[in-house]
Amino acid sequence: MLDTISDGCSGFQWIERLFDGVRDCCVIHDYGGSDGQLLDCLQSALPPWAWAIAAFCVALMVLFRPIYRLLNPKGNARH
Repeated sequence: MLDTISDGCSGFQWIERLFDGVRDCCVIHDYGGSDGQLLDCLQSALPPWAWAIAAFCVALMVLFRPIYRLLNPKGNARH
């Protein structure tokens, strides 16, 4: 059900292929989870050496979110 409203980890699909569980974190975030919940979920889905990389990717997401929303209005998620 949640997959129908999510476009996955926009810009970071390569991470989804490397680590199981990352897409689930992104789907929960797209469904209304906070950025903090996304970080918590990623921390549990990734090995410790990847936590800093994930935090950097989330920071990029937050920084560029206004541009993403401008280009992809709500309801136009790519499947």
